[in-house]
Amino acid sequence: MSNDRLWDDSIFAPSNSPRPEPQFVSSLVTQLGLARASHAEREQGITKWLDRHTPSERLKESLISSGYRHLLHLPA
Repeated sequence: MSNDRLWDDSIFAPSNSPRPEPQFVSSLVTQLGLARASHAEREQGITKWLDRHTPSERLKESLISSGYRHLLHLPA
């Protein structure tokens, strides 16, 4: 498993600019404040986020590789 923390896309955003859309599961989980949450709580938070946002291709790949493919409702 790769370490997504090395590629956290929100670190270099200027403080007065809107936060960029997350590109990795780790940055999404951190942005949602779920870093210490249970797996079920993370799934619930990610599901709510996906209901309001369209994930980038990179985030989709990260979700799939992290075991959250079922949250994307992709065809089998």
